[in-house]
Amino acid sequence: MSNNNKEQVILVTATPPEPPLPPESGNISSLMVYGGVAVAVILAMAYFSQTQLKSIAELLKTVNKPRK
Repeated sequence: MSNNNKEQVILVTATPPEPPLPPESGNISSLMVYGGVAVAVILAMAYFSQTQLKSIAELLKTVNKPRK
């Protein structure tokens, strides 16, 4: 009994199908696809943090007022 195992090499192309097209100017939906969502989230977090810090500062001013 002979062992006749054969190896077969299959070559496959490794190129991506089509590169993504750059967003068109003025098209907000394509801008969101290309990282705009992340930027929007960062801006929203910055605004929220600024609002929270302003509220905390006002609260500390109120708490630290000298009482009569």
